[in-house]
Formats: sequence, structure tokens, C-alpha cells
Amino acid sequence: MIIAQLSDPHVTVRQSEFHDLYLTIDKLQRAIDRVNAMEPRPKFAVITGDLVNEGGADEYDALSAVLATLEIPAYLGIGNHDCRETFRQKFADHAYVPKTDYIQYCWEEEGLRHVMLDTNVKGQAWGRLCEERLAWLDKTLSEKPTMPTLIFMHHPPFLTGIKPMDEMGLKDADKFGEVISRHKQVLRIFCGHLHRTISSNFYGVHAEICASTSHKVMLNLTGSERLGTVDEPADILLHLWTKDHSLVSHVCFTEEAQILWELEGYPE
Repeated sequence: MIIAQLSDPHVTVRQSEFHDLYLTIDKLQRAIDRVNAMEPRPKFAVITGDLVNEGGADEYDALSAVLATLEIPAYLGIGNHDCRETFRQKFADHAYVPKTDYIQYCWEEEGLRHVMLDTNVKGQAWGRLCEERLAWLDKTLSEKPTMPTLIFMHHPPFLTGIKPMDEMGLKDADKFGEVISRHKQVLRIFCGHLHRTISSNFYGVHAEICASTSHKVMLNLTGSERLGTVDEPADILLHLWTKDHSLVSHVCFTEEAQILWELEGYPE
């Protein structure tokens, strides 16, 4: 089974200054076209937040129009740029979306459990998992302690070395780590928010950030407050759940590369 993870499309309406700069609708469409054309095709896609840029109803309408072209199921999570109430209203037809409270839910596919967390704090760029959300996670993980589990969320729980983005990261991450440490079935934590593909270890669990389909954050490891966006190629993550129950992740650019050389079979 292959899972396609996309993140941070930041969809906004056409002819806005933001869309003119980043072409968010077109770039998300490019990523979806890439997923649709894959062989083998992923079983489903997960989008880890910042679905839209300002949380407006018109932006969610634009997002819905693009998602309608995705030929596999999609599971959506929210980020700091999203509006929980408007998201819930616009995606009420998605059966997994909770009718009240936080956008947290879980589903199962081929012996693998997936948990979506809601790190949104209204009006803030940083995120947090409050006691209520952590209690829900602890209870949910306790229900099936032997089933391999992936966690999806927007704000990464680890520091990346990109200082201005780390300042907008997950607050009180150790409280989340304490919950994770009690549940050994958690295989990976997949995040967004940083707009770059970055990986680390968090309380003994491999954690990985998926880059934005729209634009990437400048790589700045100097410790300064300098923050910018760059036009590096967009990419998505593909998570391969193998028959022997191991998980392998691949980075896939949203634009197909030209094949320079290939070989059919290995000569004996």
C-alpha cells in the first residue's frame, strides 16, 4: 500500500496578490495530477494542513474544485492558516470530519492505523495540543495497542534549526512526547508547516515533515531571524507500507523528471 502525503497548499483565490506570487491552485493541481498518474497509484492521499491561506469560504471552494480531480480518497487535516469552523462547514460531506470540537479522527487500511491530529490555535502561527486533544490521542491509541499506527499533524514537534519557523512550531511538545512514549505501536509522525522535507527523531519515533506543494521556505541554518521563500521544485512524500509490515518513505517531485538512462532487468 502506498500513501501520498501532500502539505501546505495554501490555496487562495485567483487574481489575488498571494496567488499571483505562488500560483497555489495550479501547483496543487500539478501535485494531484502527479499522484493520479502514478503506477502503482497510491491507495489514498493525506494533506497535513494549511489547506488554504486565510481560512476564507471562497478559498475552501477553490480547494474543493481542485480536490475533485483527485482520483483517490483524501484525508484532510488543518493547520494554522485554516479556519476550523469554515473547514467543517465546507467539508461536511467527508464522513471522517468530526461534527464538533477538534478536527481529530482515525481510520484503518490494510492493517495500518492512521491518526489525524489538530494542532490549530486560533489566531496563532504556532500550534499546540491541549490537554483535551492529548487525552483524545491517549484514549485512541489505547484502543488498539498492537496495531501499527501513523500519526499525521500540521506543526512538527521537533526543532529544525530554521529559527523563525521553529518559533512558530508546536508549543509544549514534551507533553505530546509523553503520550507517544506510552504507545509503542506508533511507527511514524508525519507533519507539515515547515515547507521543506525534514526528518528527526522524537521520543524514539521517526518524525518527518512534508514540503509544501506551493512554495518552500529558505534553508537558513545560521540561527538568524532571516525568513524567506524560494522557488525550489515542489515535492510530496510517498509512504510505502510493505507486506512484511515495514514503512519506507520516498520524496517525489511534483513534476516528472526526464529519464536519462534505464535498464529492463539486471544482466546475469
